[in-house]
Amino acid sequence: MTLGVAILGTGRLGGRYIDSVNASSGAETRAVAEPREEQVSDLRTSYPHIDFVGDYRDILNRDDIDIVVGTLPHWLHYQASLDCLAAGKHVFLEKPMALSTVECDEMLAAARSNNRLLMTAHTQRYMGENVKMKEIIDSGDLGKVVMVNAMWVKPLDPHLRPPWMLQQDKGGGMGQMDGTHLIDRLIWLLGDDIYSVSGTSSNFTHPDLSADDSGHHFIRWESGITASITRMGWKHGITEYGADYFFTNGQAKHRRTYGGIGKTGVWVERNNEWVEQPFDAIDSQVVQFNDFVQAVIRGDSDSPTPMTHGRKVLKVLEATEESHRTGKEVLIDDLMS
Repeated sequence: MTLGVAILGTGRLGGRYIDSVNASSGAETRAVAEPREEQVSDLRTSYPHIDFVGDYRDILNRDDIDIVVGTLPHWLHYQASLDCLAAGKHVFLEKPMALSTVECDEMLAAARSNNRLLMTAHTQRYMGENVKMKEIIDSGDLGKVVMVNAMWVKPLDPHLRPPWMLQQDKGGGMGQMDGTHLIDRLIWLLGDDIYSVSGTSSNFTHPDLSADDSGHHFIRWESGITASITRMGWKHGITEYGADYFFTNGQAKHRRTYGGIGKTGVWVERNNEWVEQPFDAIDSQVVQFNDFVQAVIRGDSDSPTPMTHGRKVLKVLEATEESHRTGKEVLIDDLMS
């Protein structure tokens, strides 16, 4: 069985997804929907057997399309997903899932009513250094995690971004773009029994923008674990992307190269020195999509990353925004409430 795939959008990732889809076992790219001709002119030449259309709705009634990959701007995720699910397509959607948990609820209901899978592509759990850190945590060799400092600070470079990425109401800002990555990773590594969230978000370094460029948040788990998230899209500074983990019997950390800065790696403290740990390099986009394809082929009732996970991430992000507005700690009784 070979499943047909249509890719919606070619922005920062769409073009790359053609090869990622074709590298999977049991699926192939058959169509790309992109209204901007200048974005696909070279792709037409490189992939002559793929249909390029200007409107994603042109692929909805095609029987040879089983899966839709959504790489659209954030504010278009909601409607495109509803349309594709209603047309009987499985949906593999770049993060974030939508702009709000209200939109997520409608999307999840559409997936269930049409008996289709809807998975948000949170790639953190497929990155080699994060997989290694989960192994370290789950092994118990360092005891239990008690505190985590997670960070992603980097240049925002507004002039290099499309306008919608700088507009809060269209899903722009560093909370949606980077904060969701950090929240996803913490939930995956530490659990989803989050008790409360507090903190602040603002455009400290780019006050002329409407979207947030910075955030500092504090998260408590029912288990007693606490974590801080530091994120900033600055004008000047040193890029750092990773997290520090404090256990009852030791420390560990991971970092990832970003923009050519820093080193991707995992380290564990031994005798007051950092000892680098080996781990497997993983093409997270290819492996994640292949897992989704296999779930569709098997007829699984849920996706490899559970369909509700994208909503859980947004629930926490919404709590950070509420805490910023009110100046208070926000309790989260249930991530699905």
